[in-house]
Amino acid sequence: MAKNKFLYIIILFAVAVYIIMGIYADIGKLLSIMDNFRREFFILLLTLTTISYFIRFIKWDFFLKKVGVRLNIRENLFVFLSGFSMVMTPAKVGEVWKCWLIRDINGEKLHKTVPVVIIDRITDVLGLIILSILGILYYMDGIYIILMLLFLFTGFLIAVRSKTISGKIIMLLEKRMGKHAENIKTMHETLVILMKPRGLMGMSFLSAFAWFFECLVMYLIILGFGQSIKITLATFIFSFASLAGAVSMIPGGLGVAEGTISGLLQYFGTAPAISIAITIFVRAVTLWYGAILGISVYLIFNKKVKKDKSTRIINTNEGEVKCQKLQL
Repeated sequence: MAKNKFLYIIILFAVAVYIIMGIYADIGKLLSIMDNFRREFFILLLTLTTISYFIRFIKWDFFLKKVGVRLNIRENLFVFLSGFSMVMTPAKVGEVWKCWLIRDINGEKLHKTVPVVIIDRITDVLGLIILSILGILYYMDGIYIILMLLFLFTGFLIAVRSKTISGKIIMLLEKRMGKHAENIKTMHETLVILMKPRGLMGMSFLSAFAWFFECLVMYLIILGFGQSIKITLATFIFSFASLAGAVSMIPGGLGVAEGTISGLLQYFGTAPAISIAITIFVRAVTLWYGAILGISVYLIFNKKVKKDKSTRIINTNEGEVKCQKLQL
């Protein structure tokens, strides 16, 4: 019941955001502008976004293997893509749900997989920061958000890797966690493995490469509306808006990301109605497409994955019985 209520609130909030945007741009004028966009162009845009997802899947799979979590490609894709259904949670923290899906599939402990989700999100943010830095010369005021995020990440990295600081934090948490204290130690050990500088920075740059495809989506949408813009500027606007949405902790960055994209486009000379049209199309392809994809994958393949799991368990049990008979 609570989940349904949250979903309804998100939907109402999203509708309110887009109605306000429509009123601001003049709905009649906005619809006329949007109608001139070539619909077949969406296939290319969705393809670019999908490529971004699969590059990020490579990163996700790398981190899982790093901590010894093994899933076959079909199960792992199911978990990863299903996680997109949680895109409308604050800063995507709902993606922790992927850990429960993994546990249902192979019984993996949560304290081993939760750090993977944390590091995966951190490298996403670092990837967006890398892309934002490329265009920060266009908008120096944006440096404050980037510096704040880098400061928070640096503090987190130092806290995790410092035996003194992490030891004190673990001691405090152990007093509060009781029987779950051992899980805190395991999570910390897993984080230390995942946050080795070489792998962390490599995956952050891979993440930047993945996000660039979504920046390219924005660039092509802007061109599709007959506007002229440098690809570096489009990259900055999209990545900076995504960071602003994440920092806001508002589900999906709703309102914040849209306002940042539209505001920056207008700041750089785009007419209000056209900037709103661009924003709506960008968010449709890079946010709502992911949410719909995640929900669809989960609803379509959830029973199939569980059935495969049951089959494996039955086959394993039968194998054990046969082995016991042979031994007898």
